[in-house]
Amino acid sequence: MTKIKAIFIYSDHPSKSLSISEIVNSLRDYGLCVYDRGNLVESLNLCKEDSFELATSIAGIKVQDISTPLDALPEADHREANKELQRLTGKTSDRGVLYDGLWLQRKLYKIIAQKFIDEFQSGFIHMVFTSMLFGTFEAKRYHARVILAGLPSLISTSGIVEAPARPKDYYWLKAGFLKNGKDIRELDMLYSDKFIEYDDERISQVLKSYALQAVFYELTGNAFCDNPDCCLFNSHWQDDVLRAQLKGKLCLEHRNLFDSRKD
Repeated sequence: MTKIKAIFIYSDHPSKSLSISEIVNSLRDYGLCVYDRGNLVESLNLCKEDSFELATSIAGIKVQDISTPLDALPEADHREANKELQRLTGKTSDRGVLYDGLWLQRKLYKIIAQKFIDEFQSGFIHMVFTSMLFGTFEAKRYHARVILAGLPSLISTSGIVEAPARPKDYYWLKAGFLKNGKDIRELDMLYSDKFIEYDDERISQVLKSYALQAVFYELTGNAFCDNPDCCLFNSHWQDDVLRAQLKGKLCLEHRNLFDSRKD
């Protein structure tokens, strides 16, 4: 089993409700060595030209058609790059925009590894908490994701809202609201305890579990667990998230597996 030497955490203007310090402390409670490097762009100490180059690169991985994989990257124009730079510096938000997660991971790997090359090897984990909504192309379309484990592991505060499906009856009622011209916010209030929302006060607790998924991916090569009550469960429904991730507990098998690394 891989030995975890250190975990480095970066943030990219995620949900205002997310407390990075809570994530750091939760991982330290497992005896892990964790460092909060703060804002991604600032931690990389990018000059103005390099920041614009990163913005241009990321602007080119926006998904235009969810039914078409992004195999070749188009050139982003200056207007799109400037919009992305505004997002990277926290001056605007990006809700409703979907990015290709694998391309995003590649882009961030390249730029972070250039700065911290000695830490991009077995045993080191880099986590980026971001507001960016990213997805992967599977079964003929893009699907939004909460986490994309690897180097670096990406964890999205928009993904936890958009990726796991809400209760089935919510969608049935939503169709009725739209048909009758009713305000969807009224429906969201009725279901507020049934799913995670943007800037939800439960986001920090929930994403502690996803941080552990990134850790287990490095330890074992598998981020997930089949036990629906384990916080490593691969939740596809908000009900699953509120049961497994909000609880934040490892099943006995994974707790023992984690403890065995100390032997």
